[in-house]
Parts: sequence; structure tokens; C-alpha cells
Amino acid sequence: MYSMIAKMFVAGLLDPDLLEATVRLPPRGGKFVAVFRGPEPGKQVWRSTGLRDRKAALASAKRWEIAARRQRAASGGGIRKPTIRVRRGSGEAAAGLLNQREVAAILGISVRAVREIERRAFEKLRRHPSLRRFWREHGKGEVQETFASHVLDGREIAALFDLVRTTLERRALRKALILALTDRVPER
Repeated sequence: MYSMIAKMFVAGLLDPDLLEATVRLPPRGGKFVAVFRGPEPGKQVWRSTGLRDRKAALASAKRWEIAARRQRAASGGGIRKPTIRVRRGSGEAAAGLLNQREVAAILGISVRAVREIERRAFEKLRRHPSLRRFWREHGKGEVQETFASHVLDGREIAALFDLVRTTLERRALRKALILALTDRVPER
């Protein structure tokens, strides 16, 4: 009997039509806040319902989650998570790009902090209206790309190398200088 109940419970949890929307009443607020899965995969949304009635607020939260589910389905499902990680043997590594460990060494922060900065930067870029417009134009082939050269003199380069403390920092700086001093742009 217990195994039958457990199977029904697990089937209910794995049901793709299961709504996870809920409402919460903030400690100092009188209006409910809806919490549900948003249109972006893996993102939770907190949104004020503007309502004081729990049942009405929960109904709004469920409607918003259903709309977000439709948006996820319409977007083609699996959106590839953007990444700028450089792995050994990859084209990026061959082009001399820095990996997260090397970036962390140059900036004097942890690799975890580099990952978090990378994540936040992609989130900001994804939301910026000017960049969204630029990528639409770029996709249509309406944008011409030009790259300015970066020129450092010998004193500036020597000053940079005086700042390095470890061999990892020296190697990362050497890669960064090669990228900055040559007019080549790594191919993707």
C-alpha cells in the first residue's frame, strides 16, 4: 500500500504540467508577491500581485507561470548558456585567449569571482536594448566591424611585467599583450 502511495506521489512530482507558482506575504507588506518559474530556463521570478487576497494572488501567479511556460516552449526549449571559458586545445586557447584562472590571477581575485562576474556581465548584455538592436542588425549583415590597434611602448610593457608576482600571472600577461599588440582578432 505504501509503495502505491509513493509511486503516485513521485508521478505527481514528475508531472510536466505541475505548476510551481506560489505566493508569499512579505514581513512588512500587505500585498502578496508571486514566485514562479520565468520565461528564461532556470530563472525564478518574484513579482508583486498587488492583491491582498491569497486565492486571487495565487490565481494570478499560476496564470503568469503558464504564460512563462508558453514563452519557454515558443523559444525552442534549450537556450544554450553563454560562455567565454577557454579550454585546453580549443580554438580560443590556440588564439591565445585567457582562461578563467589566468584572468583571476591578473585581477587578484578567485576563479569563482571571475565566473560570477562573467555571469552578471552576460545577464546585463542580454537585457541591454542597444545591444539587442545591434545583434539584430549584425544578424542581418548590416554592421561593418573595424578593430582599432592598441599600442604600448616599452616602458609601459616593462611596468606591467614589474607588477606580476607569479608565473601564472606572467603567462597570462604575455597572452594579453600578444592579443593587444597584434591586430588579430580570434575567430569563433
